[in-house]
Amino acid sequence: MKNIFLLCTIFLLIASSLFAANNIGAGFILGDPSGLTAKFFMGKSDAIDIGIGESADDLYIYADYLRHFHGVFPINELVLYLGVGGGFHDWEKDNKNDHEEENRIDIRIPVGLEYTFTKVPIGIFLELVPALRIVPDIDFDIRGGLGARYYF
Repeated sequence: MKNIFLLCTIFLLIASSLFAANNIGAGFILGDPSGLTAKFFMGKSDAIDIGIGESADDLYIYADYLRHFHGVFPINELVLYLGVGGGFHDWEKDNKNDHEEENRIDIRIPVGLEYTFTKVPIGIFLELVPALRIVPDIDFDIRGGLGARYYF
C-alpha cells in the first residue's frame, strides 16, 4: 500500500509540472470506488483521470482517458465526457472455511457529466462506468459515483 501511495504521489508531482495552470483537478469521488481522484487535461477536450479508493472494502486503482464534448447542453459549464481505461481491484474473498485473495483487472468505459463553476475553480461530476472484468474471469460490473475536484 505504501508503494502505491508513493507511486501516485510521484505521478501527481511530475504531472503537475508538465501541465499548465487550471488543467489539473484533485478531489474525491463517492460511490464505487470511493476515494481520491485527479484529472489532467491535455488540451481543451482530452484528459486523463486517475483514482485510488475503496471498493467492496478493498483497494481499487483506475486510470481512464476521457474525451469531453462541449456544447452538447445549453449550459456552457456542463460537459459530457466518454472514455476508456483500466482498473485494478485488490480483492480479498473471506469465507468461513477459506481465505482467498483474488486480484481483478477491469476494462472501464466511463460516461459522465461535469459542471465546472466559472467563478471558482471547482467541478462537480457524476459518472457511470460499465466495467468488463477480464482477469481472473470474464464478468460485468457497474461502477460510478458523484464527486468534486478543485482545479489548479
